[in-house]
Parts: sequence; structure tokens; C-alpha cells
Amino acid sequence: MATESIQDAKSRVTTAVLLGAPNAGKTSLYNHLTGSRYKTVNYPGATVEFSVGKLRADGRPRAAVPGASCHAPQPGVVVEPGDFLVLDTPGIVSLVPRTADERVALAALSRTGALVAGAGETPDVVVVVLDATQPGRHLPLVRQVLRAGFPAVVALTMNDLARSRGRALDPDRLSRSLTVPVAEVDGRTGAGLAELVSCIEAVAGASEPGPRNLPESASEDSIRADFRWADALVAEQLGGEQVREKGSRVDRLVLHPVLGLVVFVLVMTGLFWSVFSAAQPLMDLVGAGFKFLGDQAGALLPEGWIRGLVVDGVIAGGGSVFTFVPQIAILFLLLGILEDSGYLARGAMLVDRFLEAIGLNGKSFVPLLSGNACAIPAAMAARTIPGRRERLLTLLVVPLMSCSARLPVWGLLLGFLVPADRTWLGGLALAGIYVASLAMASAVAVVGGRILRIEPSKTGFQVELPLWRPPTFRTVVVSTWDRTVSYLKRAGLTILGVSVGFWLLMNLPSPEHSAAMVVGHWITPFLTPMGLDWRVGVALVAAFAAREVFVSALAVVFSVQAAEGDDKGILDAMRAATFDGTHLPVFTTSSILGLVVFFLISLQCMTTVAVMRRETSDRFAFGQMAAFLVLAWVLAVVVVQGLRAVGVA
Repeated sequence: MATESIQDAKSRVTTAVLLGAPNAGKTSLYNHLTGSRYKTVNYPGATVEFSVGKLRADGRPRAAVPGASCHAPQPGVVVEPGDFLVLDTPGIVSLVPRTADERVALAALSRTGALVAGAGETPDVVVVVLDATQPGRHLPLVRQVLRAGFPAVVALTMNDLARSRGRALDPDRLSRSLTVPVAEVDGRTGAGLAELVSCIEAVAGASEPGPRNLPESASEDSIRADFRWADALVAEQLGGEQVREKGSRVDRLVLHPVLGLVVFVLVMTGLFWSVFSAAQPLMDLVGAGFKFLGDQAGALLPEGWIRGLVVDGVIAGGGSVFTFVPQIAILFLLLGILEDSGYLARGAMLVDRFLEAIGLNGKSFVPLLSGNACAIPAAMAARTIPGRRERLLTLLVVPLMSCSARLPVWGLLLGFLVPADRTWLGGLALAGIYVASLAMASAVAVVGGRILRIEPSKTGFQVELPLWRPPTFRTVVVSTWDRTVSYLKRAGLTILGVSVGFWLLMNLPSPEHSAAMVVGHWITPFLTPMGLDWRVGVALVAAFAAREVFVSALAVVFSVQAAEGDDKGILDAMRAATFDGTHLPVFTTSSILGLVVFFLISLQCMTTVAVMRRETSDRFAFGQMAAFLVLAWVLAVVVVQGLRAVGVA
């Protein structure tokens, strides 16, 4: 059937909203129900917008429908009449919202028709996802949904883990107590999905439009009453008094105020050491592949500007960055293992006291951690922070986290400093860079807190710790693959486009008097104190498109300026580079460390600036970019000149 605007259709869209506490397994369930592959992580706060997908038909995944954020709802989604849509929402513990992400979830309940074209004003069925390992904490939300008058189904997740501890819930018995259908499902394997879909379709088919009474506020007495009801129900289901379980032996170690920090530092150091060291053989293989590709293209193409564009612009420029993709993939893999095991949720609790001391709290941990992959989802994850002061401070320091776009830059600069036979030194140096980024973020948070002059919130920090579990191989590998491919899609066209454009700027009107050279000489006064020349300067300008472009731009510069037949790699070209008309090397220990400091602080990703504008204001976003660029330049100059003053070249 051809698609048409749902407003012109005779039958409207049916909707099911997934609702539940953070980390209850909503997104995993959504992926199974819709055939999507959204990233799921094992700590609260991973979902900050809602996603919309079509319910699977006959076991086959159907195409996802664009979702909407709380800032930019997208009415007018074009779907087929009669479609059954599933909405995934951020985690909530109550129908009374406190944070921006919780308001997104409540909007899906109260304004479904405004957010998804063709849907009713409220969903046809609410699927409350209930974590069987923590029923006493999650059942109050079920009660609130039923009290508000929504047709509901309960999806019972993680009952296999509860069963291993002798505390499994009986779905049939729980269904009789709640008077709604209950289906046990496994979010990892999809077991029980058919029964859940049958329940959803049955309840949605029988639901009728009617008033839904969402609470505007909740008193302490009503909250206590809901939890007393939940405890009594769990005691009835399990045949005894509800017992709050004590932490495991592992938790007593990793959450210890002293030993836990030692473990945290060791884990993070091991992670970043592995990123640098384990990736080297794969990087050599990728680099050799691009060199072979460049040699073949150079031999096949006739001499002229086309060969120069393809070999020096596309292959040399793009290959110089893609060589570092193994490092990025290994970072995603190791973070996935830590996420899936449940360790990162403990990390949030562990660093809460430290974050509180600099004006943040444990809820800032998730955005800051996400910033090590990309600042864009990290900025969106800050919506989970209820206090305005903490949220703005978190957004202020998120760009200081060393994102994956910086990894090619770190790989290049550390590759220059570290001997090829001592990659373990590079691993430790990379870990040191990440520690330095945390230290810088802490200092900026302290200063920024005073500048913002906003009173700290008194919301405190609470987090539900997921059970320890061995990472699922398929989940981690698929997640790593998806994140790496997403990086290549996001950065690949930018890198290739900038490489081609940069090659043209290096050759027009002529290589000896190119536009890039004119720009480079114009900004030379700013580069000289950093110990750099115009070639590095124009690469820094190109990096405003994306930080990793610095590597490809530098590779293009050296490829264009190389003599005929000179096929030195970028590291060899850097070691041979001298200031024009002299024998003084451009790249030295001091200038390289200055570049490390510059990239550690500077905000050169314009996409991040655009997201910051959306999340805050023009004044905040552009002020942040300018302040970080000035701070980066000043500290880089201090490092370079300071090292030279003590005799370090």
C-alpha cells in the first residue's frame, strides 16, 4: 500500500508507549519489538529522547519512523494507515516529572497525537517495563499508570536473574493481583516476545478513548503509600516479607571510598592503554592498505591534477584518519564491556562525592562518560540532570572530555613522541591525556560555577545499581560495530570532503602561491608562540569542520609539498619538516606537547556548538567556543615557552 498522510486516512495509527524506570530494559525491548538497533547501555540516563518505530509484522522488522525530541517535535510523520507504532521513552520513576528527559516521557503519554501524526491524544496501550530484580522500587509506577486510567500491559524483564537468586515473580499470579496482562520477556534474547505482542495487541484493540488523569504533583504521603503497597504486593508474590538485599562482595570493593577509586583508576588506565597498544597491528594493516591503494592509483592515473587530487587529496588525506579507526573501535568495544557488565553505573556512584565537590553530582557522570565517545549525545544526556546549575556546568565541561574524534589526533601526536617499539608508553601517555581532560574539566567547573552564580540544587543523587552480569558477546560486538560504522558515516564524508577542498586550496592558483598558504601566513603571528608554522595553522583551521580533519589536512599539506616520488608517511614527513628557509624543525617535543594541550581544550567541532545552541542559548554556545579557544591558545603557549625555557626543545 502506498504511503499517505495519516490525516487523510480512514483508519488512525495505533500507539503503544514503553514506560519504566531507568535501566529497566525499555530500549532493548523496543529494539526487539521494532527490529531497530538503538544503542542500549547498562546504566541509567541512556535514553533522553523518544524513538518511534513500527511494530514487527509476521516476525519481520519494519522500517523505523523518525522520532521527536522535547525541543523539536515532528508532527506530520507520514505512515501507512492502520500502522501500529511503538514509542520508546526515557526512564522515569514517577508520573510527576522533575527533569527534561522525564518531561519527554510524560509528553508521550499526554500529547501522543501532537507528537506522532495520526495517533490518538493518548496512547492505546502503555507497556510498563518492570525489572523483576527490583520490583519494590518499580511497582509504584505501575500503580500510578493504572490509577491514571491508561490501558496497560506489564513487561516483566530480568526475571531470569531474579530466578537465579530464588526471587522470581510468577507472571500469572502477578497479573491476577494487578488485573492487567503480564508477560515475561528477555530483553537480551527476545524470549517471550510473541506473548508480549499478543498482550499489547489485545489490550490496544479493546481500549477506548477516555479521560487520563495524570497527576500534577505527588505528596510525600502518597509516595510512601505507593511504596508500602509495592512492598506488600512483593511480599505476597514471594511468600514472605520484602527484604532489601545487601550489596555483593564485589560492590563492597568497587564502591569502597578508597579501594574503589584505586580500582576505577586501574580500570580506566588499562582501558586507554589497551586502546593505544592493542590497536597498533591493525593500524599498521590499514595504513599499508591505503599506501597500496595510493600506489596503485598513482600508477594507473596519468600525471596531472586528477592524479594529485585522488592520490594526495582523497587517499592520503582520508587514509591518514581512517588508519586510526581500530583505536576508535577498541575504545567502543571496551566501553561496551564495562557498560554491559554493570560497572559504569557503579562508577557514577563512586565519583558522586568528587563531582559534588566541583559543583556537579553523580548524574553528570553519564554525560561526561558519553563525552569520551562524542560530545553531541553527551550534551543531550545532560537533560537527565534536574538542577539547572548542575546541568549548565555539565554542558560547559562536556566538550573537554576527550571524544573519539580526538583519538586520531592523539594517535598522531603520541606516535611522533613515542618510539615504535615502546607502544606501552603511548598507552600510558593516552591514559594521562584522559586524566588531564578530567582535571581540566574539574577546574573549569569550579570557575564556571562561580561565574554562573546559580544556587546549587538540593535534589541529591540516587541511582539504581544493575546486577553484575557477564557481558553478552553478541550485544557488545554488535554495539561496537554499530558505533564504529556510525562514526565512519558521520566523519567519513566530512573527512573526504575537507581533504578534497583542502587539496584544492593547497594548489590554487598554484602550489607556490596557494590560497591555503595565504591564510597560513596571515595567522602565523598566532602560531609562532606555539612553535608552529603556517602548515600546521591551516590544518588547525580545517579542524573546525571536525577535529580529526587536522590529521587529514596535515597529510594533504605534506603530500602536496612532497617531491615527486617521495612517499614518506605523515610521521616521517613531520620529522623532516622545517621552518621555511631554515633547518629548524617544526615538530619538537615542546611543540607537540603544546598541540596536545591545545586539542585538549579547544572547541573546534561546529556540530557540537550547534547542539549547545539548541540545548542552551547562542550566548552560552558561542561564548563557550571562544573562551575554550582562547584558553587553549594561552595554555599551549605557556607549555611551549615554559619547556623551551628549561631546555626542552
